[in-house]
Amino acid sequence: MRILFLFLFLSYVFVSCSSVSYQKIDKAKATKQWGVLEVKETARSMSHSLSTYYKTDLKTGYLEWKAIQNSTSEHIDTKLISNEILNQLTKEKVPFVDTSIREEASAEMAFGKTGMVSSESRLAVGKFKSPSHKIKGEINEVVNYESGSRIQYITVTLFLVSLETNQIVWSEQTNFLKTSRVEGYGL
Repeated sequence: MRILFLFLFLSYVFVSCSSVSYQKIDKAKATKQWGVLEVKETARSMSHSLSTYYKTDLKTGYLEWKAIQNSTSEHIDTKLISNEILNQLTKEKVPFVDTSIREEASAEMAFGKTGMVSSESRLAVGKFKSPSHKIKGEINEVVNYESGSRIQYITVTLFLVSLETNQIVWSEQTNFLKTSRVEGYGL
């Protein structure tokens, strides 16, 4: 009997601990930490604003990302936010370049000139694009504690900087005000 009970108990624990469920992203609920809602809202508002600016005011040039700085007390995967925004902007046909692969591309072009690469697949020299603008960003916060609640004001700011003039030509900010109960506060 004990063995049967132990077997059933372990089976229950194994099944209940290994289950996974998926939800629709647009139905995500707010959490105490930085989460899906903040990432999606930031990507939506920033990409829409920057796409509109590019298409109406800038109209030409290539953009490049600079890593977003996280100055909050939370661990925030800033690469996730950048990738979400970049993905939406490329769907909107806003052109980007990645200068971090130039060295690899240059080595491949040089190898192509050795004669060891067929002419139809050889990379052409002189086709690199230079970024005209760089996107940089910051995530900042102010945290207060009042009456057992944690009140967190988070700002996500992106800037578009002209590399030719160093002028900030566009900026946008997304703000979040989060209130959560703090267990044991004031004891």
